[in-house]
Amino acid sequence: MRRVAGGSPVSSRRPSASRAEQRGGAGSHPAAGRGVRCGEGAGGVAAHRPLPPGPLERFPVATVDAILKAVLEGCLREQRYEPGPCREMAATVSEVIKARVKDLLPPRYKIVVVMHVGQLSGQGMQISSRCLWDPATDTFSSYVFKNTSLFALAIVYAVYLE
Repeated sequence: MRRVAGGSPVSSRRPSASRAEQRGGAGSHPAAGRGVRCGEGAGGVAAHRPLPPGPLERFPVATVDAILKAVLEGCLREQRYEPGPCREMAATVSEVIKARVKDLLPPRYKIVVVMHVGQLSGQGMQISSRCLWDPATDTFSSYVFKNTSLFALAIVYAVYLE
């Protein structure tokens, strides 16, 4: 220890190690501290290549909009609202949408299809949803269908996995 001009002692020792260094390395990876860098196997050979910074291909929103319109109008054009059959119809239509959209899905995108069907009788309705979102890569597509008896809302959320 040495003293500074004000008379307070100052340590000449190196500051104590951070918690990450105390655990065995700069990161929290189990191999840290054993001489193995993250992404390498036991022999120091790279286990995988680094991932690109974002999607190579964007989710085709306009094409999915057209799919939603075609499927909803094709399946529900002449349908009358009845609670039981419409419940089954919502499940069937959402599976058809999911199958059609999966055919054009870019790599590393995952989709969620949400379908609402209700009776159209002059009432108003608001539907909302929340999720964790990256506006640079994640997106959605939706379409609202109405006939004289029912309304249907189909939403396809596309989430990019990094």
